Amino acid sequence: MSALDRWVRTAAVLGFIAIGVACSTASGPGTPSTDAAPPTRGGTVVLGSISDVDSWNEYLSHQSFSHYLLRRIWLRLATESGDGYEHPDRYTPVLAESWERSPDGRSITFRLREASWSDGRPIEAEDVVFTWKAQTSVPWTDAASKERISNVVALDARTVRFDFDGVYPYQLADAVEGGILPRHVYSRVPFEQWVSHDWSTETVGSGPFLLERHDPGHEIVLRRNPHYYDDARGPLLDRVVVRIVPDVVNLLGQLKAGDVDLLLGVPPRDAQRFSSEPEGPIGLLTYATPSFEYLGWNCARPPFDDAEVRRAMTLAIDRRALVEDLAYDYAEVGVVPVPSRWWGASHELEAWPYDPAEARRILRERGFATLGADGKPEGGGSALELTMLTNVGNQLRQDTLVKVQEQLARIGVRAHVRSLDGRALREQAAQGDFDVYLGGWTFVGKVPLETLFGSRAVPPEGSNMVRYASPALDRDLERLRQAGVWQDMKPLLDSIQRRIHEDQPYTLLYEREGIAAHGPRVHGLRIDVPADPLAGLEQLWLAAG
Repeated sequence: MSALDRWVRTAAVLGFIAIGVACSTASGPGTPSTDAAPPTRGGTVVLGSISDVDSWNEYLSHQSFSHYLLRRIWLRLATESGDGYEHPDRYTPVLAESWERSPDGRSITFRLREASWSDGRPIEAEDVVFTWKAQTSVPWTDAASKERISNVVALDARTVRFDFDGVYPYQLADAVEGGILPRHVYSRVPFEQWVSHDWSTETVGSGPFLLERHDPGHEIVLRRNPHYYDDARGPLLDRVVVRIVPDVVNLLGQLKAGDVDLLLGVPPRDAQRFSSEPEGPIGLLTYATPSFEYLGWNCARPPFDDAEVRRAMTLAIDRRALVEDLAYDYAEVGVVPVPSRWWGASHELEAWPYDPAEARRILRERGFATLGADGKPEGGGSALELTMLTNVGNQLRQDTLVKVQEQLARIGVRAHVRSLDGRALREQAAQGDFDVYLGGWTFVGKVPLETLFGSRAVPPEGSNMVRYASPALDRDLERLRQAGVWQDMKPLLDSIQRRIHEDQPYTLLYEREGIAAHGPRVHGLRIDVPADPLAGLEQLWLAAG
């Protein structure tokens, strides 16, 4: 399996980034819909995106935006409720109408609701078994969620049992991760041929929408599924058109002109401009997201294999200034590598301060020349020189690196900026060929600490792109894996976060807020679930006119 195949979408370089946990509508940030008029059926909404779908098979896609659309087409057994603030997320039944655990806790049995595929064939337990076999046979980025599932057995047409290798808190989350596939369609393609197959031709689904047409690089059209199981909550829209334009400024212009109805991932600078304009046709929404921007240091390449040097880099960067000048306060300085609103987040730690004097001291102690506050050279040796990578097409990241470059120069660090296309950046990072790169995490479901920080998770085995290794942290990760109930996880999670905070394999620049903008036709918009910002798409409706 290649390093790129193992790249988890939590560490992907995203072009379409909007994940919410607070409800938002035109009435203001974080407020639920108060539309006086009743919802109406019909019409086509136009959604703007700078990203195209990379695969129409969830188990081959490496991109978050693709998964947001794919979840509209292939349903899961259950989905997150978005309430994981004080405890792990609870789950809402979808294709499963109920489930129960065995007395010993090592099995979960699901009862499927009566539902059909879009071609009229019933959705059955054998579809669930086939999906599990696919998940464990192809290069799926989230395959780790199935590692502790030892077997999946169809007991009858509507009953399926998941067996586990032990009892642990995330059994239900692991069982329901991933959309259920139609066995009678997908089994026609051998697993070894999945990567090369054109999945846009396989349009049988179970969700509220179906793929009607994909013009790569230009447009995606989804249409209402007439066989959707929940007619009462079925889609109000006839169609969803995704207009793909790799320039967010262009998309914002189309939004103002009325040619685009909804845009997620609005840059903070443009959100600031919209918010300062008099009342107009554009509604602006902000909402909390489990998303970070970070600098990932190559812990296997000197001098960044030294935690003190990595800490010096963090101390030399004025992250508060980045939040104010570039994120326009639609963000908070990062502290720990997990969402701050997540139940497992440690609240005992504080962000490293901006302390260029201490950064200079550390670097001089390590033999590097620095520049003093007066701009004069200090210490012997050579200046530290490095190259910072990021992806093209993301102006905020480009601007961020320019600011970071300026701040590092003040202490005598010579930083160069290089931009690559997203795929090239992922491959170069996976191969360990970098000093530092600017990327982003958007956490989907569980926070994959072992995948991101475990010493055995270096590509191609995982997504520890920075090659961070800590025996003490590995021991805590193993204890975390063995925890039987979620309450036992919290002390271990605190210990893990303290270790990462001290070692600084990543400089967490800031934790983002999501920003969305919509035109006057859009009503009923809700963004409730961290893992799925388009979960409310079927309840969105358009005003006449």
